[in-house]
Amino acid sequence: MPVDVSNPADNLAIPVHLGVYVENIYNFSPNQKTFDAEGWVWIAWPQIAQNIFEAKGASSAQILDFVNSVNGWDFNLTPAYSEPIRLPNGDYYQNFRYSGHFYASELNFRQFPFQTVRLIQAFELNSEDEALNAKHIKLIPDSAESGTGEYIDIMGYITHGSEIRAFTHSYGTGFGLTDSDGETIKKYSQIRFEVIYKKSITSSILELFLPLVTVMALVMFAPMLSSSLWDVRLGLPPMVLLTLIFLQQSYKAELPDLPYITFLDTIYNLCYITTLILFCLFVWGSNKLDGASELERPAVIDRINTIDLRFQIWLTIALICLGTLNWLAVSAHSP
Repeated sequence: MPVDVSNPADNLAIPVHLGVYVENIYNFSPNQKTFDAEGWVWIAWPQIAQNIFEAKGASSAQILDFVNSVNGWDFNLTPAYSEPIRLPNGDYYQNFRYSGHFYASELNFRQFPFQTVRLIQAFELNSEDEALNAKHIKLIPDSAESGTGEYIDIMGYITHGSEIRAFTHSYGTGFGLTDSDGETIKKYSQIRFEVIYKKSITSSILELFLPLVTVMALVMFAPMLSSSLWDVRLGLPPMVLLTLIFLQQSYKAELPDLPYITFLDTIYNLCYITTLILFCLFVWGSNKLDGASELERPAVIDRINTIDLRFQIWLTIALICLGTLNWLAVSAHSP
């Protein structure tokens, strides 16, 4: 797995600079965890690295590996120059126009609807060659020149910029071989370019939370109705439960099948439990009232109303506190 490397252990590794400019991102599919991207990637390397490439018989078009690309049959990588050009400082340089499909491996919807989506493109030098591993060659991100174009926005999200970072990719295996230094685990220097997207907080609140709060307000204010109105009180929780189910299914259609529950899922679960508790409270109250005599009725009504008020206050506090704890918990497990 990739490991961030701010201070590489081997300072003798040959530096190879890599930059990325993403012009277009489209066809983002949370269900398939894929997206399409087009842009440019360029690399600059010194003479000592060129000697290694020539010794391996590798052209500049063969040394670059797009780690998380998928559907290789539809991938296009076109060098800007037939042969690498020389920069004023003597380094070699090649620029590529690319387009293809990429796998979005780090989608995390635990904070839905306030999640951050990072669409990553990972670049390595061709990982099949031992001479190009992290001990010998170190990729350095060209932060100054890397960036994004005008056509990277995706529907339903707000673009929050981009990042380019260096990593060491540890494959966790030597693929059955041991290198010249006796290492059995392959490690390669990697550059990851991330475009960052976030959901609109205002839009999420108005579209998802405002209907939920409105529906829950109906059932939370129900204990304020006099217990003598038992038929009205008993009718509210079932209506609210059906509405909650409908609202939850509506936003679930926006999400892929997840192996975990989201922040909003937990909020809905808390609302279900609260509604069921109030329904049981109303059933208890109506049974108490039904079994009371005419002389006992005023005292029973006062008692039920007092208990209803306590439940109303404590359930409201519990919803707020548990909802806050839920947010802190999902935030702790999100990158």
